Amino acid sequence: MNDLLKFEPVEPLIENRYLINIIGAYIPQFLFRKYKIYNEGEELIFSTEFYETVNFSFNPKDFFDITDVKIDYLSPIGDIINSLVFKIKGSNFEKEQSYSGVDLQTNKLKFIIDKETMNLVFKSNEENK
Repeated sequence: MNDLLKFEPVEPLIENRYLINIIGAYIPQFLFRKYKIYNEGEELIFSTEFYETVNFSFNPKDFFDITDVKIDYLSPIGDIINSLVFKIKGSNFEKEQSYSGVDLQTNKLKFIIDKETMNLVFKSNEENK
């Protein structure tokens, strides 16, 4: 059969279907606002931020206990369809407050990824062919 006639159903990942699990410190998954993975030269960087609530405050000293990150990618119904896991080898933390505004209290985390430990939990269909 001609490959052009094969139908492959596609469900694109949506950018707001993920959960972040920080290993080594407790930060509720639902408090993360966004994340970004990018490179700075030869280093791969993971940055994220989360907000605090009246029921959850983050102790900055716990930041130094973080060892690993797991990002779960979710289907439209909330099932985990894949996960990206990695260890970190360097990190930075930022928390700022000001009387000049009324924005959410956020904590910004930036990690240097240990590239050798970065893996997808489930292999993609292309890798399994």
